[in-house]
Amino acid sequence: MLKYLLEKEFKQIRRDRFLPRIIFLLPVIQLVVLPFAANFEMRNINLSIVDNDHTVLSRQLTDKVLSSGYFRLADVSPRYDEALASIESNAADIILEIPSRFEERLGREGTAELLIAANAVNGTKGGIGSSYLASIIQDFNREKSLLPVSAGEGGIRVTNLFNPHLNYKNYMVPGIMAFLLTLIGGFLSALNIVSEKEKGTIEQINVTPVPKALFLLSKLIPFWMIGLVLLTIGACIAWLVYGLLPVGNMGIIYLFAAVYLMAFTG
Repeated sequence: MLKYLLEKEFKQIRRDRFLPRIIFLLPVIQLVVLPFAANFEMRNINLSIVDNDHTVLSRQLTDKVLSSGYFRLADVSPRYDEALASIESNAADIILEIPSRFEERLGREGTAELLIAANAVNGTKGGIGSSYLASIIQDFNREKSLLPVSAGEGGIRVTNLFNPHLNYKNYMVPGIMAFLLTLIGGFLSALNIVSEKEKGTIEQINVTPVPKALFLLSKLIPFWMIGLVLLTIGACIAWLVYGLLPVGNMGIIYLFAAVYLMAFTG
């Protein structure tokens, strides 16, 4: 009985004009297009620089910030007030002020303060841009060895273990694969049942001796199978297009995906 019910389900899915497109075309488009399009990295952040020092070191710092690819020079202002005006007119997003005697203080005292002022109207851009700028300044500091660590002190080193280059596609691709399993498990299985109710086939099955448990199982099994097939297609696209391969056992991924699909379709 289950065999014939499953045959009916797969025939219905194949004959449907809408479902096969969602099941096979949408995942491929999402995995190929979305990781390139949906990117929360900030680029071309408008930066206003106030250089009160005008030394070789301050110019090197400015060059390093601008060569990072994250910032675009909006203006070089002689005073902080003028730079603030460019923030208020939306010409700049962040101000970097280098104080006078910057190089001298670093050489003599080993420390100097820089000012980073961000436009908080766009909180995301201001917050991420400030983090980028602070990270670049810390990197510049390490390059120049301006703040040496004494023998009794320890330094802090941040390592991104699973994504060392912070490539956003490495985050997006596995996330989209999990999203596709959710889509298959929740949305499409519900859509399938609604479609059957509209066509009246559920009423026809109600007058047959098919047990409810068997009917529900015949509804769930096809989407479990389709979900695992899509996971395989997604893994192949991740490998062929982005060069991403799971470090661990692929069987464990399938096991957890199967449990997830069972829970979600249920």
